[in-house]
Amino acid sequence: MSENFFQIDKKDVVSKFKAYAKKHSEKSDEYNPKNAKQVANHRSYFILDRIRALYHWVIKEAKLDLRRMYIHNDKEFHKILGKLESYARNKIKSQKDGTMYLRINNQFTFRGDEKTYRDNFVQSPVKQLRMMRKIIDELNGVLAGEEIEDPNKPILNDTAPKMMHKEHTSEEVADIILKQISEDYLLEIAEQNFDNFNNRVYVLLDQYKVSAADTKDILLKIQESFTPQEENENESETDSSESETTEL
Repeated sequence: MSENFFQIDKKDVVSKFKAYAKKHSEKSDEYNPKNAKQVANHRSYFILDRIRALYHWVIKEAKLDLRRMYIHNDKEFHKILGKLESYARNKIKSQKDGTMYLRINNQFTFRGDEKTYRDNFVQSPVKQLRMMRKIIDELNGVLAGEEIEDPNKPILNDTAPKMMHKEHTSEEVADIILKQISEDYLLEIAEQNFDNFNNRVYVLLDQYKVSAADTKDILLKIQESFTPQEENENESETDSSESETTEL
């Protein structure tokens, strides 16, 4: 441990993680929270959130050592702890096109696909521990003032819009979201390609603080916005046919 700044004890934390992983191994393959099962192809965010949770787990395990180092300096303790927690909170980033990702120690990039997650965090204990060591190295870099900067905006950060969903109806939120989605993504939906649309929608739902419980309702409202025109056209055709029949 440096005399100048706190460093997380990698050996100690990795050892604790081995015991933790063994104890919770049966749960390590749960990708889908119950509130996400009803929506198809929306697991990317939740998988990335599981990886982000490991950063918070490391911080929690190192908290006692940090407290010991600054036992007589509450201000410095809370400052460093807050810095680590804020850094971990902002780990999931969003590209301009809405694509979400999480990059570990500027070496490994995860985009929320199950296979990559399973390969590195579930199926191989060796890779799992390697990822944990990289996470600790990254956090120690932050503590040493060597934070790796990423120009892309984080998801679920303190600067996210403070607009609360409770101030808007589902229809209003759906309308706001649709206005911020590229027309190209909407055209892809016609070809049953929802990947870009789904990623962008989840970024926006998060920005507008939409709870998981309300997500399905919002998505249904968005879906409905694509159907009325088609239904109306069918109704018009029916009315037209009836008129022609009447005239005959």
